Amino acid sequence: LCYKLFTVLPEQPVVLDRWGRLMNGTKLGPKEEGDDVVITCRVSGGRPQPEVRWLINGIIVDDQYEQNSGDIIENRLLWPTIQRSDLNSIFTCQTMNTKLVEAKETSYVLDLHLKPLSVKIIDPPQALVAENRYEVSCRSWGSRPHAIITWYKGKREMTHTKDDTQNHNTTVSTLIFSPKIDDDGKNMTCRAENPSVKGWFLQTTWKMNVVYAPLVSIQLGSTLVADDIKEGDDVYFECHVKSNPSWKKLLWFHDVSCVFKIVLGKGLQSMKNVYGFCCPNMQAHFCGSLSLQ
Repeated sequence: LCYKLFTVLPEQPVVLDRWGRLMNGTKLGPKEEGDDVVITCRVSGGRPQPEVRWLINGIIVDDQYEQNSGDIIENRLLWPTIQRSDLNSIFTCQTMNTKLVEAKETSYVLDLHLKPLSVKIIDPPQALVAENRYEVSCRSWGSRPHAIITWYKGKREMTHTKDDTQNHNTTVSTLIFSPKIDDDGKNMTCRAENPSVKGWFLQTTWKMNVVYAPLVSIQLGSTLVADDIKEGDDVYFECHVKSNPSWKKLLWFHDVSCVFKIVLGKGLQSMKNVYGFCCPNMQAHFCGSLSLQ
């Protein structure tokens, strides 16, 4: 008897996702760091029975396959806890039943959404002059796709920013603002986040030092009523001073004459930067303009 042996090549491999749905295109994902890759390679036909195996970047990682039904062979791959370094890895399903013909392959490239790795405010000024215009930049690195950068002063979002400049996986955002006196001591925050990676962001904070000329106001002592003051009464005044940096000298003037001087550290001072000036035994000739310098 004479037998003729024929080799029947298997069909092109197809790949199913973890729910058994046919995968199209050439992209696997996008996925996130820490996810598992669960995919199944299915091959139909072939005589003798073909081998079905998985390769990652050309290296065999799984060659265990089983016959499902009829002439269908499957190899289910579980690749756990993918990392940032796995980005763009090539997952290839390969089948062959003879060395005389090149193996048939179907490949997918792993796509990942990556969270930012760092965020930094670049060389913030040590001091800001109130009402002057400044541009301050913040840089984030490591996000895929590019990070979205948001600025906050305290809890209020700042929206006057230059268009982000993006290079590879780096994002730079420049804030344009004019600090106010009340901004002294407030925090400016730069936040970087990848909207595709929910619930994750990085932020850095810069405490602003806003300098400004002294703000001075005078008022009658809090226990006195102006209409009730008469000759012979002791009258005192309160000077409220707000400045950054701290003032060095405070002069009280009656009309054009300096009547009292306070040198920082030697005057009377409350916890709220209030400085007192007392006029005992008030007389009529004391009438005039009281001012501060």
